[in-house]
Amino acid sequence: MEILQSPFRVLSKATAKPEWRGETTFAELYRLVFRKRFRLENQVTPADILIIPDFCSGIRTKRLPELIERTGVRSVAIFHDAAALRLPRLSDKAQMRFQNYLKSLAAFAQVICISHESRDDLLRRWHEYGNSPTTTRVEPWPIEFDRAVRAPDSVGPRNMIACVGSFEPRKNHLTLLAAAEKLWLHGHDFELQLVGRTTDYYAPKMLPAVWRLQRRGRPLRWLRHVNDETLHDVYRSCRFTVYPSLFEGFGLPIAESLWHRRPVVCGGNGALGEVAQGGGCLIVDQTNADALAAGMKKLLSDQEAYARLCAEARARRFRSWSEYIEKLLKHLQLCRGRR
Repeated sequence: MEILQSPFRVLSKATAKPEWRGETTFAELYRLVFRKRFRLENQVTPADILIIPDFCSGIRTKRLPELIERTGVRSVAIFHDAAALRLPRLSDKAQMRFQNYLKSLAAFAQVICISHESRDDLLRRWHEYGNSPTTTRVEPWPIEFDRAVRAPDSVGPRNMIACVGSFEPRKNHLTLLAAAEKLWLHGHDFELQLVGRTTDYYAPKMLPAVWRLQRRGRPLRWLRHVNDETLHDVYRSCRFTVYPSLFEGFGLPIAESLWHRRPVVCGGNGALGEVAQGGGCLIVDQTNADALAAGMKKLLSDQEAYARLCAEARARRFRSWSEYIEKLLKHLQLCRGRR
């Protein structure tokens, strides 16, 4: 609970790979060796609710459906996306592991998807695998922060563009860097700040690209994996954000930027379009560096278009966590009724 409440309690500085640190090396090793083990089927009853809020792998994909069938426990899973199956880097074994996870979800009484895109993808894959679909619902994530951290309406003279997202292929940072370099070569004055951790498999491509631009004197900063206070400061300080991701289950950085009243340059496909369609976003072809550069240039130089998107961002409303939990509890009651 302490780690959940204060995840940066040990990380005093921003870091590239936070998962390597954990709480402390000794504490992680101690927890691994001495953690209490138990048989889940001996802990649950038909009156309980089993909620799986994230991806599960390994033997769990077999044991959880068996547990649900044997105990009669009401079961609900939250499904994020099947993006892992679209990535060519996955080995055959990793693809099979993720497919087994998707198949196991069909055994749950309900699956709550975080976007219509993720639900459509899940239903399509169940059809491909020959699974009978269970009840699915769509409940996008809420956006709720302390209003004191929200960006003010006014923007300072600093032209800073922010991009929040971990370094991995589908986040499409290399296209963003190519677009930024096009603008810098044409004399546009702005700073680009990247926020997010890197991954082992993408660092050999991404980090040299960042370093090359920095050696050329480009105003490019990588803040790495930062705490909430720093993240909010980035949103407050930027003129707008760019989210070049190719596909998402939801697109949280888009919603966070809009909550901070900052426009977003992003794609309009799938779940990205779902969160962007309410206003405040400049939709571009994020797969094309020229199109991405044109969108960034527009918000840097076209004051009328920028003001319009700022007004749309200010008008956006996102539901709170209490509203989300209220909907979740209703879904659980429906699950109880069917039992």
